[in-house]
Amino acid sequence: MTAALVAVGLLAANAFFVAAEFAFVAARRARLEALAEERPRAARSAVSGVRELSLMLAGSQLGITMASLGLGLVAEPAVARWLELGLGLAGVPEAVRHALAFAIALAIVVFLHMVVGEMAPKSAAIAAPERVLLGLTFPFRAFTTVTRPLIRVLNVTANAVVRLVGIQPVDERATVHDPRQLLRIVAESGQGGRLPEDQRRLLQRVLSLTDLDVEATMVPRPDVVAIPASADVEAIERIACGTGRSRIPVYGEHDDDVLGVLHVKDVLSVPADRRDQATAGDLVRPALVTPESGSAEELLWRMRGGGTNLAIVIDEHGAVTGLVTLEDLLEELIGEFEDESDVRRGLVRRLPDGSVVVAGSLRPDQLEAETGWRLPGGRWKTVAGLVLARVGRVPERGERVELEQWSLTIERVADRRIARVRITPRPQGDTPAPASNGSP
Repeated sequence: MTAALVAVGLLAANAFFVAAEFAFVAARRARLEALAEERPRAARSAVSGVRELSLMLAGSQLGITMASLGLGLVAEPAVARWLELGLGLAGVPEAVRHALAFAIALAIVVFLHMVVGEMAPKSAAIAAPERVLLGLTFPFRAFTTVTRPLIRVLNVTANAVVRLVGIQPVDERATVHDPRQLLRIVAESGQGGRLPEDQRRLLQRVLSLTDLDVEATMVPRPDVVAIPASADVEAIERIACGTGRSRIPVYGEHDDDVLGVLHVKDVLSVPADRRDQATAGDLVRPALVTPESGSAEELLWRMRGGGTNLAIVIDEHGAVTGLVTLEDLLEELIGEFEDESDVRRGLVRRLPDGSVVVAGSLRPDQLEAETGWRLPGGRWKTVAGLVLARVGRVPERGERVELEQWSLTIERVADRRIARVRITPRPQGDTPAPASNGSP
């Protein structure tokens, strides 16, 4: 009976150390710190242990090894003796009785050791690591305090072996993530139902902004409304009313000679006796200039800090390639929205047959966010860029580009720009055909 009680105690000790080991590895420090209000002492002890992860793992391994060896030393002989007595009463020949009893005893002990002492506590610790760790932290930390000198020797030796293979040991598990890792975490949380759809989209937009350059968010130069410095007040008011723009770039001798930005409210403040003499050049304000390769996230902070709502975008040669507004950057975070002076862009329009009509300037990540369709990757940044890369020239209206999963039909071309494209999913098993010219 004494041997049985000792065996049960060793089995429980093995489960205890296994649960502690996996709980320390799986527990999140931020979550433990958040639980400090409910169980402050246990949380502080657990966080302290997480900061010494290498030592805690060495302590758990020491405990597991001691319990496993003790279990083999006590349990297997005891169970074998009981089985041997039973086999004798059952009339099993003495010549095979001992070997058979030992084999059965070994199988029983190994089964209990694996299920009760290893697998069950491991599963519990992985499923609820913080809760398990808070429950085990006091006795486990007491064990590691008593055995700390031995644990340190074992840990230093193990770290030396690790360094021999070119790996630097760490005392605390890294819990920081870069934006790409956070994007995967957000996507997985959304798929698992832990994040509402609107929160998932918002978080993905915020994290994706770190990877976007200014060129991806700008209004391209052909779509920019600008006025010459010589424009009078009447011309300025006419353009502002016709376009709904409240901030308009002002250029000098040519389009690349951008002098600054004119705000419509400055026009309204011109005295009546000066309306005939005032020009856009007189009312212009300095403009923020940014390279198209710059970070959209950094530009957002610059615009907020400088109190400006518009930036002129230039390429590496200093030529103007477009402009970015604060609204453009905010829409990358919260999605498209309209104000009283905004004209709806209509970037994606769904059709009854399952196809969509999109603006040529639509980025692939925007298409994926709206439809879930992921177009093939490449050096292009827009749907129009994909078409140009495939056909190698400016296509005509009605021309098609066949992809593996989609068919792209050119709906509208204006001034050598692909303005509108229809994207149709291909039927399963349909083989893509070469690009065709379907113009009338």
